[in-house]
Amino acid sequence: MKPETLWLIAGLAGTVGVLTCLWGMQNKKSGLSTRLTALDEHFQLPDLRFTYRAEQVFATLEGVGDEGKKLLMRLWTLDFALIASMFAMMAVVTNNVVEMAWLSAVMLAANCLRGAADLIENVLLMIVCAGYPRKKRAFAANAAGAATAVKWVSAVLWVAGMFLSLFLRGWKM
Repeated sequence: MKPETLWLIAGLAGTVGVLTCLWGMQNKKSGLSTRLTALDEHFQLPDLRFTYRAEQVFATLEGVGDEGKKLLMRLWTLDFALIASMFAMMAVVTNNVVEMAWLSAVMLAANCLRGAADLIENVLLMIVCAGYPRKKRAFAANAAGAATAVKWVSAVLWVAGMFLSLFLRGWKM
């Protein structure tokens, strides 16, 4: 099979995966985020903040209660598929847009770091959620907040690399 065909398949799989995961998380009728917001009108997913501290995670878990904890565990499980799908999409974009080897390497590294930080964040948040309220695992919650910051910084670095590459390609025209 040609490399172009494999990249096309990876891009399609990544796109379908991202859309499916986002639908499961965000759809207005029965999405996990919608259901969590119904349990706590002030609900904000920790993953979507730039960073957070243990107290904020505990307040979120307290706000959604036991039913919300189950929904959060399902959401973070689904997020593993979203992480893999986004990794595939970002790798395909890097392959198709970037012409300079050094920039491609930086963007691939940023994509790998983003994915790893997101995986670590999910695992830590699931550990915190599973033990709460019996065990308040502040170290794991704080470490998840740090992993979240790494995830966002590496994602921004990847996007900056993409725009730089597009700018340089346009400049050559």
